[in-house]
Amino acid sequence: MLKTSAWKKGLAWVCAGAFVVSLAAATACAPTATSEPTEAEEAGDAAQTVTYETPEPDEYGVVTAEQWKDIYPNQYATYVKNKENQPVDYAEENGPTEDTTTIADEGYDAAEAEANAAEKVSYLDTNPEIKILGLGYGYAKYYTEPAGHVYSLWTVTHNGRISEKSGAGCWACKTPQFSNYVDENGNEVFKEKFLSMDGWFTEGISCASCHANDPTGFEIDRAQWKDAMGADVDTVPMESVVCGQCHCDYSMAPETGIPTSPYTGGLESMSPENALKFYDDNNFVDWTYESTGAQMLAIRHAEFEFNYANGGSPMINMINQATGENYTCNDCHMGKATAEDGTEYTNHQWTVPTENEELIAENCSMCHKDLAGEIKAIQDEIMASEHEVGLRACLFIFNFEDAIEAGTLTDDQIAELQYIQRAACYYWNLEAAENSEGAHNPDFSRELIASANEWLDKGDEILGVSSVVDDVAAAEQTVMEHTAA
Repeated sequence: MLKTSAWKKGLAWVCAGAFVVSLAAATACAPTATSEPTEAEEAGDAAQTVTYETPEPDEYGVVTAEQWKDIYPNQYATYVKNKENQPVDYAEENGPTEDTTTIADEGYDAAEAEANAAEKVSYLDTNPEIKILGLGYGYAKYYTEPAGHVYSLWTVTHNGRISEKSGAGCWACKTPQFSNYVDENGNEVFKEKFLSMDGWFTEGISCASCHANDPTGFEIDRAQWKDAMGADVDTVPMESVVCGQCHCDYSMAPETGIPTSPYTGGLESMSPENALKFYDDNNFVDWTYESTGAQMLAIRHAEFEFNYANGGSPMINMINQATGENYTCNDCHMGKATAEDGTEYTNHQWTVPTENEELIAENCSMCHKDLAGEIKAIQDEIMASEHEVGLRACLFIFNFEDAIEAGTLTDDQIAELQYIQRAACYYWNLEAAENSEGAHNPDFSRELIASANEWLDKGDEILGVSSVVDDVAAAEQTVMEHTAA
């Protein structure tokens, strides 16, 4: 199939002139010309026509990132740079067995990749509360600083969390090949086991995850996300919607195994209270806490909700002075870049804005004198409060366990305390799993921490003993002693 794009004076004409967008606002990809311009085109008297043939899809119907590299060389080159965000232990564990699931291109700094991996920490070491609050679930076994999206298939199969019980839904945000397989075979696929498909997929998170096989536009890869977004799927910028399909909260539906976000009415429904009620009403239970019987929830990284729901984050509500539009995920994490030949394109190396010097100089500095300093101050505050409420939740669980062992609780009190554990840990986990560590929406982070404390206050009242952390170091020691027992 042939596709044609024409460019002239800041306007992109797609599909024979049926659709027009401003180049300044466009965040989909523009291909490199594969044919020589005419004399008139060189003079600027006519639009330059760029014709290219869509590469042949693989067995799952996916055009891989590597197949686009000659048509989109700048985007591809920066995409490969994501290999520099290497997983912990990747070099060591990948030694004897060749990794066939991470893009093989060598256009990155391998030494920097290994250095970055060596600097990554395990959150189980820095935040021992995770081992207690997640006891019985995968994230209490393995929880490190995240790696680049290009390693998604390697990471999901080497993270120490997968077992024979894991469902196929765990593939959903790791490869567009799985999504296409579901499209072809139906939602019954989600009832299969994860390990039954081990070795099937070879393309991690890549072009097709956001663009399908048409890099000039966007397409949602995870179908249920459209239901969660409701009518707002047409009002939120698509470059953020496609990020949100995986950077959101979701859990596996009890009956179907489908990764399901706990919303039914778009942005207005995306409050923590509505989400918790959705999980309660639909009997979502990720695991049962063995010592207390509490039915627990495991919360995924809800960056989309932190930015677009609950009134929106400060950044999303600001106008980007470079574009005249509200900021999107791409503006900060996939900033515009300029190639050596002067071509402007979207950088496909996913980074935090403080690592993008060009973005800081040309955009962020318009409003921020010291963006890195501002972010650090927010993160230091939020992470300290998050850590403290996590420790407090551990102390509450210890007190709950003691009361059960002593036989001092009625059945009704046990049931109420079980729900308090579920709810308090839900609010803590929603905050703790979000990757910005408070930077995206500090006020919302503070609200979540306050809600967790309110639930724990209720639990303390029933138990007649306080779980409030008066001494962080002492609480850490108590938690570590329990994890070692």
